[in-house]
Amino acid sequence: MKKHLLISLLTALLFTPALHAKAPVTSDKARYDPMFVPIDILLFRPLGLVTTIAGSALFVAVSPFTALSSIAPPHDAFQRVGDIFVVLPATYTFMRPIGDKRFTRNYD
Repeated sequence: MKKHLLISLLTALLFTPALHAKAPVTSDKARYDPMFVPIDILLFRPLGLVTTIAGSALFVAVSPFTALSSIAPPHDAFQRVGDIFVVLPATYTFMRPIGDKRFTRNYD
């Protein structure tokens, strides 16, 4: 009886680490791809920098029209335009971890 109980416990103990090892892999594996790192560094980061500079220039160019549109409520036209033209490309370029394919706006 003790031998049967010992074999059952050892078998259960043998399969326990395998169950725990599979659980946390999903989030990190989906975000980071080592094959994407060189493409990210050589292509997407410089394009993001160019997009940030062009968006900043475009923000300055359309600011008179933005001022006209911010007269009506809710008075947040500058914030919305600045978020789209400047903040989003800058967040993608400078705050996104290297090798992360996804683009989420919540990099805190």
